[in-house]
Amino acid sequence: MVSAIKGMYISCDIPMAQYIIHMNNSLPQSQRFIIHVLDNTHLFVRSDVGGMIKSAIQTFREQNTYEKP
Repeated sequence: MVSAIKGMYISCDIPMAQYIIHMNNSLPQSQRFIIHVLDNTHLFVRSDVGGMIKSAIQTFREQNTYEKP
């Protein structure tokens, strides 16, 4: 019997994938969202957390962007 899981495919660079994996590992076991790490730049995650991942990445990028004084 085949079992299917609905999810979202994420393709990104290695540092961003590591950040997403770190976000996942910092959550309790019941709230983790990564279904499978395909390779260094591709992840398969639960489809209901797409917005949360996007907002966390946006916040991360804003905090790490250099602005000339």
